Amino acid sequence: MSQSQGQELVLLPKMVQALQLLQLSGLELEEFLRNAAEENEALRVEEREFSPPPQRAGAKEASAAHDEWLASQPDRPRSLAQALEEQLALVELDARLAAATRWLIAHLDENGYLPFEDGDLLERALAAGLPLDETLLERAKAVLHAFEPRGVGARNAIEALALQLDPADPDFTDLRRLLAEFVGELARNRLPWVAQEMGLSMGELKELLHKLAVLDPRPGRELAGEAAPAIVPEVVVERSENGFEVRVDAARLPAVALDDSVVALARERSQSPEVKAYLRDKVERARWIVAACEQRGRTLLAIARALFARQREFLENGPTKLAPLRMGELADELGLHTSTVSRAVAGKHAQTPWGIFALRRFFQAAVGGGEDLARDELRERVKALFAAEDGSAPLSDDDVVRLLAEQGVQLARRTVASYRKELGLPSSYRRRRH
Repeated sequence: MSQSQGQELVLLPKMVQALQLLQLSGLELEEFLRNAAEENEALRVEEREFSPPPQRAGAKEASAAHDEWLASQPDRPRSLAQALEEQLALVELDARLAAATRWLIAHLDENGYLPFEDGDLLERALAAGLPLDETLLERAKAVLHAFEPRGVGARNAIEALALQLDPADPDFTDLRRLLAEFVGELARNRLPWVAQEMGLSMGELKELLHKLAVLDPRPGRELAGEAAPAIVPEVVVERSENGFEVRVDAARLPAVALDDSVVALARERSQSPEVKAYLRDKVERARWIVAACEQRGRTLLAIARALFARQREFLENGPTKLAPLRMGELADELGLHTSTVSRAVAGKHAQTPWGIFALRRFFQAAVGGGEDLARDELRERVKALFAAEDGSAPLSDDDVVRLLAEQGVQLARRTVASYRKELGLPSSYRRRRH
């Protein structure tokens, strides 16, 4: 037998509860509280209808705030199949043709393509017990091709673009030929060679390319996805007479409290010991949740105030002026653990004078060597250099490295290439304008 003495950290259930709630986003917290209230009669949760921000500022600012709120709301879900079914209901077709068209609609992918060969479609129809022959298939595809968005039912992006061309356009033949014969050369920016092969001037070729640029190679994309959840910013930063006011908007979260009737029932002496023990356990657990919600609000507010005190230049001048900041620095300043700060900002957003941003975006390491720059600011500098380039002699990645070095910013070529790809810019060869 032996005896020893030591120390260990034990997380009580209510501490675990507080950490769990701290990490939840506003929408996740609302769902958690709703489920907790269903399981615990001692917890009262009052869901609040989220309304547009109050128009306390001038008309221009109020309108901007309202537009920003609208932009954060999800689109109403409406699938591609639903949109096509609605159009199918408006055309007069015989029963066999309508059934065949409806069957094709069910086989479209998320881009609006019908990615099957005719033989494959006929075999699938036979296996499904649908009487479909080549003639009926062609008629059903013609019906589908006439629906909006134009281009649905194509086998691929090239065919989708071709279906969107207007046969009455005087350039229809040249546009069809471009899509059929020269897509690879256009992707490689071999415009002079394409113009020569088609017997066109560079000006005429660019006019054709301009017409193709307004077409959608994936016509079903906008209607295929589900609605994104609304972004509900919990932290609000507003201009005030003394600078900026930072607050946690509790009105955007459900109100949570103990149910007084259940608390009173748990104290009644007339109740049996078993009932008292059951109700007291429920009340205690509800009290933990209420306390955890209050602690969550206090912690988030303290972190948000310290965060935007460090990001004052961002509040004054916009997103290109983010200051480098690590979570560890803020944690040390507030006397918290870094993991606490990480949990507090996870999945949460702030409404600022410059728009709605994820709180995690304000934590960026310093980059650029000589200058103390945040990653977003450095990317904006790279973007500005590419935007100002001469189209006839576009900047290479090495050119950008050299120009940044002249500004006192040391950056590797591979990092510039990474930023360029994030900005959706191809290589200098493909960006050259002829």
